[in-house]
Amino acid sequence: MPHNVIKWTLLLLLAFVATPQYAQIALGVNAGITSLKFSGDSPDGIGSFVSQPGFSSGLRFDYRFNDALAVSMQPGFSYLRSKYVVLNDSGTSVIDSTYFTYNGISVPLHALAWSKNGRFYVLAGIEFSYILKFEQEVANSISISSTTPEVKLYNFSVQFGAGFIIPLGKPYLSFEIRYSQGFTDFNQFMGQLGTYLPRTKLTNINYVVGIQVPLGNTDVYQVKKIR
Repeated sequence: MPHNVIKWTLLLLLAFVATPQYAQIALGVNAGITSLKFSGDSPDGIGSFVSQPGFSSGLRFDYRFNDALAVSMQPGFSYLRSKYVVLNDSGTSVIDSTYFTYNGISVPLHALAWSKNGRFYVLAGIEFSYILKFEQEVANSISISSTTPEVKLYNFSVQFGAGFIIPLGKPYLSFEIRYSQGFTDFNQFMGQLGTYLPRTKLTNINYVVGIQVPLGNTDVYQVKKIR
């Protein structure tokens, strides 16, 4: 399946390059900090999910139809982390923790709407992800043990966000914040503390910084002064 993802990604990139409006393309790279948390069923009254920092990196391919609208594809790699904590009876300290780590490739596809001055934008779209590795580590006062739960390898998420750019001559820096909500169940049967979590989805916040270089005629990528 990863080969199919790569194949379709390359086909989409070729479609962008082959378009007659090639002057409206921008290419770049990005990197970001992620904050992953599971949403859905959890053992009520026992514990809770807590987000943990991770990172993401990837390529970026933008195509501007005009000053107002664009599409963006950003294939890349993600390293996501989260944990599940159990508190003592008084709720003052953690007595048990389960750590989750997730390595995978993802292909977000966004529609962008730009402000009149060309500096700010909002985005919405979907993300397809493929899991390369998923592990859980249970740590308590007695021992530490690692397992590999059975989870679904493919996930789809919806994404929303906003961003702005800072021109550096022809290239420009971009800064984004994205909220991602999975709409497919993540796990096959993720067992935790003797309890199955059959309806668990991924929730992720991603802070992304990138640099892009417009190609050809860059009029649609210029920041404009609004009088």
